[in-house]
Amino acid sequence: MAKTATKAATKPAETTTKQTVNKPAANKASAAKVETVEPKDVKKLQTPAVRPQSTAVAAASANLPAHMQGDVDLGKEDIGRDDMDMPRLKLMQGLSNELTVYDDLRAGNFFHTAAEMIFDEPVRVVPIFFDKQYILWRPLEAGGGILARAQDGIHWSPSSGEFKVKLDKKDGGHEVVWNLKAPTVQESGLANWGTMNPADSNSPPAATMMYNFLLAFPDHPDLMPAVLTFQRTSVKIGRKLLTKIKTVRTPLFGSVFTLSSFDDHNGSNQSFKNINMTGAGLVEDPDLYESYKQLHLSIKGSGGLKIKDIETAQTDPDDDTAGNDGRPAY
Repeated sequence: MAKTATKAATKPAETTTKQTVNKPAANKASAAKVETVEPKDVKKLQTPAVRPQSTAVAAASANLPAHMQGDVDLGKEDIGRDDMDMPRLKLMQGLSNELTVYDDLRAGNFFHTAAEMIFDEPVRVVPIFFDKQYILWRPLEAGGGILARAQDGIHWSPSSGEFKVKLDKKDGGHEVVWNLKAPTVQESGLANWGTMNPADSNSPPAATMMYNFLLAFPDHPDLMPAVLTFQRTSVKIGRKLLTKIKTVRTPLFGSVFTLSSFDDHNGSNQSFKNINMTGAGLVEDPDLYESYKQLHLSIKGSGGLKIKDIETAQTDPDDDTAGNDGRPAY
C-alpha cells in the first residue's frame, strides 16, 4: 500500500471561528498530495534511494520559485530547538477540535501539527527518543492544568504538597485530597489504582502515565520528527511497542515501524480510534541511520524531550476509562 502524506487545507475563515463544534468536518476535496512513495519490494522499503539530506533539499526546492531555490533555509541558522514548539503527531478522534479546522482531516488520520500534514494511510516511522512521565492534573471542571509532574518518570516536581480538588462529575464529583507525601511517584502511590478517589478502591490512578515517542519519517525526510504520546487508551500499545524494542538488539533509532490506526472499544462499548505499530524492518541506509543517531544523542545530551505544550494532552479526546489497563497500577 502506498504511503501518502497530504497537506491539510484549512476551512474558510467563518468556519474556523467555531472551535467548540465537536463534529467531523464536511466532506470536501482533499488538498494535493505532496509526496507518494510506491514501495515495490521489501528491500526498497528499507533502503531510501538517495541520501536524506539531498532528498530534503530537493523536496524543499521543488516547492519554491526558481529565484529562491538556491537559498533553502537561509536566515534560519539561529533558530534552535529551544525557540520552537515540539511538533506533535496526533491521532484524530471523532471529537478532535482539529476536525473543525481542516476540511480533509478525518477521524483515524494522523496529523503532524507543525507541518499541518495528514497521514491518511499507514506510514513508516523510526523512534528516535522516548520518555516516560507522570502528570497530576487538576480536574478539568476546576480549570485543568498541571498540579505536579514527574518528567523523568521518577521524581515529582514540586517534590511535596497537598492538593484539595473536586473531581469532575464523570469521576463522581467528590472532594478529595491528593498528597505528595513522598518525592517519588512510586513512594507517593499516586499512580496506583484507587488513588483518584481515596474512598473508592475501584477508582483509577490520580496521576496519568504517558509515553512520549519522538518519531522520524524515513519516507518523508524533509518532514520534522514529531512526538506521539501514548496515554490512557493507548498506554497498553505503548507498552507493547517498548516490549518489541527491548527484545531485539537493534538500537532504538535503527528500527522501522508501520504506524496505523484501528477501531477500538472501551468497557462501555464506546468506539474510538487507537494506535497500531508493527515492525517494518531496519534503517539500512548508513547516512539516514547516522542522522537519527546524532539526533538521539543530541536530545539525550540536552536533557531529553522538552514538550512545551504538554498541557494540551489533558484534553485529548480519548476515553480514559479504556486505558486504565485493569486493576494494576500504571
